[in-house]
Amino acid sequence: METTPQEAEINTSSNSTTEGVVYPTASTPFAILAKTLMVIAIIPNLFLNPLMLVTLRRVTSIQPTTKIFMASLTLCDLCRSLLGILILTSLLADTWLLGSFLCAANQVMLFLFTALSVSTLLLLTVDRYIAVSHPLRYPSIMTVFKSKIIVCSTWATIIVSSILINGFNPFYTTLVIGHNKRLCVAETYDWRVYLILVLVVLQLLTIFILYARIAMIARNQARRIAAENQAGNGQGGQRINTRSTTTIIIITGTVIITWIPTLIRLAIASQNQWEPYVNYLAYISTEAMLLSNGWMNVIIYYLRNKDLRQALLGLLTDWRQRLSQRFRP
Repeated sequence: METTPQEAEINTSSNSTTEGVVYPTASTPFAILAKTLMVIAIIPNLFLNPLMLVTLRRVTSIQPTTKIFMASLTLCDLCRSLLGILILTSLLADTWLLGSFLCAANQVMLFLFTALSVSTLLLLTVDRYIAVSHPLRYPSIMTVFKSKIIVCSTWATIIVSSILINGFNPFYTTLVIGHNKRLCVAETYDWRVYLILVLVVLQLLTIFILYARIAMIARNQARRIAAENQAGNGQGGQRINTRSTTTIIIITGTVIITWIPTLIRLAIASQNQWEPYVNYLAYISTEAMLLSNGWMNVIIYYLRNKDLRQALLGLLTDWRQRLSQRFRP
């Protein structure tokens, strides 16, 4: 593979400033950990997320509007995992194989779908907040048509923003170190990194505040129902089912936990003095945690939602019967 002038310049600068430095090899514990985390993050996503998209179509107990937001979130996780295959391939090969352009393009697309994932989760949170705070008006406030418009508008806005922020002047490039080892890493950390950091933190804080409000509303409603039942007037009303809301709260918690390492890495990115390969492995490890949130979502759906669990079981049973009929002698 030929070295581009940009790579050659970086290679020359790197050799002149890091002469005599021994870079970590692919067999170091940190490298093995990064590869293991990335495999654990990608493989379950590639299997579970398509399965979840098909299963969602078979479930009728979930609000159609909520299913639209859930499908958008699952699709984002699947697309991120497909892009992660390129990172995993370069990690296992111990060098980036696709050149500077595809390095920048892959990182822009990863940023796009990561931003879409967080934004879709915010939409899902707003949807649940409206359902809990205004249960009687919810069908008129959040219709299927409105939810589709909101999802399409969110995708369009983030796609355009990603291209404007990262597309025309991407800060990711291939850095050559050691014996022609190419790494797809950030060349520099400028205002865009901090803009991304602020936007993500604001969205996560908004999600946390909304779910705190949901928890307060649900608790007040539960207390009122309990008081009415205790009075014995027989008009206690129907008990509110908060199981789906609890599930989404757990999903939100996993998002916050998986995002913490990335937020810390971005916050100290311009100040750390790590070697390029160590910095690269740190990026891979935090990216793997972000990708892991995709299959965590699917597992949470499967374990907590009885209807989704039964639909998935029925889907797998149908597939097994069709395969047995096709290969029956």
